[in-house]
Amino acid sequence: MKTLFVNAKYSIDSLKRLDKIKIKEKKIGIIGTIQTTHLLEQVKTHLENSGHEVDIVGQVVGCNVNNMLKFKDSVNAFLFIGSGMFHLLEVLDKTEITKYYQFNPTSESFSSVSTVEIERLKKKRMAKLAKFYSSDKIGILVTTKPGQENLNGSLKFARKSNKSSYIFLTNDIDTNKLEDFSDIEYWINSACPRLEERGIISLRDVDN
Repeated sequence: MKTLFVNAKYSIDSLKRLDKIKIKEKKIGIIGTIQTTHLLEQVKTHLENSGHEVDIVGQVVGCNVNNMLKFKDSVNAFLFIGSGMFHLLEVLDKTEITKYYQFNPTSESFSSVSTVEIERLKKKRMAKLAKFYSSDKIGILVTTKPGQENLNGSLKFARKSNKSSYIFLTNDIDTNKLEDFSDIEYWINSACPRLEERGIISLRDVDN
């Protein structure tokens, strides 16, 4: 089946309440999703007029935060333009910077991400790792979706894991169906890190 991917953006061309953004750090890296990248230049101008040094880091995809890693040594804080916590938590997990802020372009609300949230994320990850290491039989979830498919990486991991490993290949990963395989002790997700449900850990967290 042929698939057409269409880039969609917020139907907002200008942000009116940028005065709500209050950041004490001097050097700021601005990030957004594919829906908000057209708004980043306006935010950059506003912050520069307020005395900040600003880099437009660009688009963050939940599965790929490589842009952030390139800037983590040159900025003091990241400002995320978007809604929800998923993309932001992926950045939190992969960089050492502890100052993160968010501006929601829909509600035009501003907030900071607390150290409590960061510590909660770390503890959750450590608990998942402990359960994975104590498991003998694992299932590795692999999607066929472009940009998320990682069959080769999953096969390599299965061979070196010293565990009884089974590859589950599908287009759409339906976590409800995992209950049908009750003999699988823990699941490894090689696709989008958004699958952070109970009993599932990302491949990138165990393949190092």
